[in-house]
Amino acid sequence: MEKIENITKKAILYLMLTAILFILIFAVSLNIKGAKAESAKDFPPTTLSVRYGKTKNGSVYRAELTAVYENKGLFAQNITINLYYPETGEKTVITPAQNAGYSPAIVLADFTGDGADEIFLGITSGGSGGFGYYYIYEPEENFVNVLFDYETLSNPYHAEYADCYKVIVTDDALGEKYIIDISDRGEDYLSALYDENGKLLNPVPADVSAVNTVLPFFDNNKSRFNLLVLRRITGLYNADSFGYTQNFMSYSGNGFTAYYNNVAIN
Repeated sequence: MEKIENITKKAILYLMLTAILFILIFAVSLNIKGAKAESAKDFPPTTLSVRYGKTKNGSVYRAELTAVYENKGLFAQNITINLYYPETGEKTVITPAQNAGYSPAIVLADFTGDGADEIFLGITSGGSGGFGYYYIYEPEENFVNVLFDYETLSNPYHAEYADCYKVIVTDDALGEKYIIDISDRGEDYLSALYDENGKLLNPVPADVSAVNTVLPFFDNNKSRFNLLVLRRITGLYNADSFGYTQNFMSYSGNGFTAYYNNVAIN
């Protein structure tokens, strides 16, 4: 009789443990489903900034920069510029080709010299190289002109290591060369590339990136804004940075063209 009672107690204990385990699994399942539902649902857009400008014909517009942030994160998605024309009640929506990233911001300024306000948009990619996405829009009633798109800029540069502890950056479009002295890189770094006489052991390419950063700046001589376009110059790896190519660009009627170029070292 005692043996039967022990078996019964074990069975009851087993059933209780099984029930508790089932409840825990069910609760975890509900939490996972809830988390999935939270991450999948649509979050409302956040208004990041509001600016006022005017078009060529003098119409006033309001530019509102909005983005969607999931779960109060820092990564902006669905970045949009909404243009409102109070005089006509019309609305235009600008959605950039790259509409996700970090720290989106707009600046309204005159880049063309016609007295109107264009919209400069900058977005940081968030990567280790400090890259960003950059656009300039020219609002008109009922449509918007894209005056600048960083992705459409060709890259005329290439770079390579040279004898005597140098890196040569060549502008293939203009045929200009820039020489960077890397003799201070340290013995371990240089001995992997050069012999004791400073001659390259083997041909080694360096790299000039696509557009890295675009900075608007005011030209007081022409009373309008221009652009400074930067590309990163790197060596054996991405963090092996030598400096930047610099293109100072102004709007010429058919787009932005460079009027001064140079190389800046780190």
